[in-house]
Amino acid sequence: NPKKTYPYNLFQSQRSLMKTKIPPPDAAQVREYVEKKLKGGRPNKNLQQFLENDRKVLSFDIVWDDTSYDGGLKFFKMDFFLSDNTVEVREIREQNNGKDPYPKMLKRSKLPKEPVLTHCPGMKMKKDEFYEPPDLVLGTKIAIFSRPCLIFDCDDFTKQWY
Repeated sequence: NPKKTYPYNLFQSQRSLMKTKIPPPDAAQVREYVEKKLKGGRPNKNLQQFLENDRKVLSFDIVWDDTSYDGGLKFFKMDFFLSDNTVEVREIREQNNGKDPYPKMLKRSKLPKEPVLTHCPGMKMKKDEFYEPPDLVLGTKIAIFSRPCLIFDCDDFTKQWY
């Protein structure tokens, strides 16, 4: 009959682990961990542009010569938001003209110089080029999704900004 021996203290190995000193984490590591945990931590490359140009809007009057059946000259107000380089195009509505009100030609988004037509939505064939303030000059034509529009006037802030 072999004699069974039991250790004197069953938790001796656990106590030795508890006595080991673990160095505290670095402050930078803690900050990075907390930012990632809060879904942050990614640098915002457009933050400086936003802070400098928030609430600054270049406003242009444009006209589109619509050649469709009920076409004619259609006047729009184009706003270029300097904070994020987005464009919004709104129709200038005339009262009692017999047409249904169609408030926006383009919702606020980046305006590509040449729209990319693909077979599947979301598929990109090439890198898009977007309109920027140097491209928007009085007397020039811009293409808003294949509609040639002439820039013919702007507001006072836009004139001072240029």
